[in-house]
Amino acid sequence: MAEIRLVNTDTLSCEPVVRRMSDGSLLMVAQCGDTYEPAPRNRVYFFHSYDDGATWSEPVSIYPENGCAVYCTEVACFDDRVEAYLTLHNGQFFNWRSVVMVSTDCGHTWTDRGPFPGLEAYTFMRGKIVLRNGDILIPYQRYPISAEENERLVAKYGGTYRRSGKLMYVGVTDVGIDYVDNGVALSRDGGATYEICPCPHFLIRGETGLQWVWSEPTIVELSDGRVAMLIRVTKDVLWYSESSDGGRTWSGFVPTDIPNPSCKPKLIGLPDGRIALVHDPDRQKRNPLAVWISDDDMRTWRRREVISDFPLNFDYPDGFYENGKLYISIELQRRDVLFIKHSV
Repeated sequence: MAEIRLVNTDTLSCEPVVRRMSDGSLLMVAQCGDTYEPAPRNRVYFFHSYDDGATWSEPVSIYPENGCAVYCTEVACFDDRVEAYLTLHNGQFFNWRSVVMVSTDCGHTWTDRGPFPGLEAYTFMRGKIVLRNGDILIPYQRYPISAEENERLVAKYGGTYRRSGKLMYVGVTDVGIDYVDNGVALSRDGGATYEICPCPHFLIRGETGLQWVWSEPTIVELSDGRVAMLIRVTKDVLWYSESSDGGRTWSGFVPTDIPNPSCKPKLIGLPDGRIALVHDPDRQKRNPLAVWISDDDMRTWRRREVISDFPLNFDYPDGFYENGKLYISIELQRRDVLFIKHSV
């Protein structure tokens, strides 16, 4: 039986990420504000819980106000240091640059450390894992949009509204790229330095029939040391790549038989070798929210549990494992930030 708690309600809530802090508290970071995404008034806020998720503090902005829209795609813990990977943009995903915010007091105050080296622009960082050998892998999705292409897009589409009344954004314009770059940032020194290790390009445009892909990679280490990656593509199934050398090189992506409505999945490795997949196992709609468990390195998913089939959209799950439970963050219908504890 899952325990579900409401963390916050806003006119917009996107992609909450929950993590355990070194002082025992829980930290939740989420995009809120405005009425759609991307939009000029999108901001990122953090919340704390000191009773294991039963109650949560009021929202506090993580980034100093400078007029930019703000998004957060990962919160990574390094002992007493916490890093939040932010995207700053003009409200349309133009002038998109990446910023690493660092906290050394369990997420109460934050310092801008600048861009992630080698992934400074048009990049979303995703869920960090630590391999059994101690190496750190942080998956990413990057769009190879040059400075010149960015300026062209701003000149042509900046401030332009679609018929829906929403600002036109990078994903539905004539961006001059033909692939999405997925991969991992690999560190062998605890996160002090990183090597950027790309997957084979995931092609878009042309014969692919794909105009854009929000790939949102998630990774997990398998029992034999291989690393598996799943990405979101379109409304149908998740796609798979793997690395046999600790994340340095990757196979080409192939479709799986895991249904997905074009929504971010989350892989979580469990201490006993099982692998949890938190996702929406439907080819069209973001419902129900479910946990699938594999005990054979993702070849099969013998345990499939619905957390909730409440008839609204469950978007962008994230979380971690602790003491027999998954601690899950999720947005409901792009309005509510929810916190869930689910026994596995």
